[in-house]
Amino acid sequence: MDDATISISSSTDAGGPLIRIEELPQADGRPARFVTLPANLRPLGYAELIQARPDKKLTISINWDGTQIIDTNIEGLDKKVLSNANGVLESHFTSRAIGLVKGGWLPPAFAATNSSTILIDRNIVSQIVGRFDRGKAVGADPDFLDLFADQPVKINPLLFAMEGNTRAIPTAEQVRDQLDEVITKLRTALPSAKLVVGPGSLQGALGLIEDTRAGITRKQQFLMRLAPSLATPVSRADMPARRDEVFATADQCGVSRSSLVVLAALSAAFFGNGVSPAKRLLKFKAGYREEDAYNALVDLRSLEMLIYLFAFFPDESTMLCTADRNLALFWTGIRASNFERNGAAVRFDLSPTDELLPGAVNEWRDHLGQ
Repeated sequence: MDDATISISSSTDAGGPLIRIEELPQADGRPARFVTLPANLRPLGYAELIQARPDKKLTISINWDGTQIIDTNIEGLDKKVLSNANGVLESHFTSRAIGLVKGGWLPPAFAATNSSTILIDRNIVSQIVGRFDRGKAVGADPDFLDLFADQPVKINPLLFAMEGNTRAIPTAEQVRDQLDEVITKLRTALPSAKLVVGPGSLQGALGLIEDTRAGITRKQQFLMRLAPSLATPVSRADMPARRDEVFATADQCGVSRSSLVVLAALSAAFFGNGVSPAKRLLKFKAGYREEDAYNALVDLRSLEMLIYLFAFFPDESTMLCTADRNLALFWTGIRASNFERNGAAVRFDLSPTDELLPGAVNEWRDHLGQ
């Protein structure tokens, strides 16, 4: 698709955003070509995300797999045949929000259809409230999030209520207040959105909090004990000792070596220059507090919930929408796949990138079974 421009528009009838490709006239005078494709894009990975800047106009490689052409002026092109395509999108949109999906990430408007369920964390609620006024986008610069303005997207706001606003596990009353607050905010900002809430939502949120309470308490202890060693950059000579400390502390605190928080701690240990996205995700710093650990763990819990939804509802389209770049980098870096339900639990594979565990991926694997 040389010399092509790509634009994005929303469409209720098509079930989600449309991608329109316009090939510019060539020097020999050949006519322009227009092809309209419903968005069905292959997720992007860690390398593309590290290059994308949320406050800049987004330029990304895009690949369609098995996409239905719904309109074209190219004679002889069979619209009944599914097509593959690829190109580079140089957009006029920023993308402060990041859609975490199976296999990686996409700008949220690319990943969402009218049948998708979108989990949103607290920072996305802030983005939506600041971005929309009764369904109208009010931002100075166009953003991919604007395509949600008049769409009946399905939004599940339970993560907002479950986190609470006290930097600690919320009480039932606090969860109820937070749920009421987020429902009011979203209905005001995006009246066309369909909120996935009902009579059982509060009890569902409280049940999930109780189910994860013991695990969060153990993981808080794990992070608090590691923070003094990992808050400052780790020298290359000290990395093996810090690796052993991470695993030993996990064992002592009753935290699984294969858990996301242990993988994140290892990533923080193996970034010698101290700029690990996982380190920022875990909020490691001087004067680390239980509140910092709690905030980090609810971020990781959102990924765990996403994994559970992938495993329990494999045929449904689900996305976690976040403005937390470090959370998104960690998700793309762990490369989770093969989600399967195992009774009340789930089974899935992790294949961390070398960027997440520089030179230490095999060490991580070797220590899992010990």
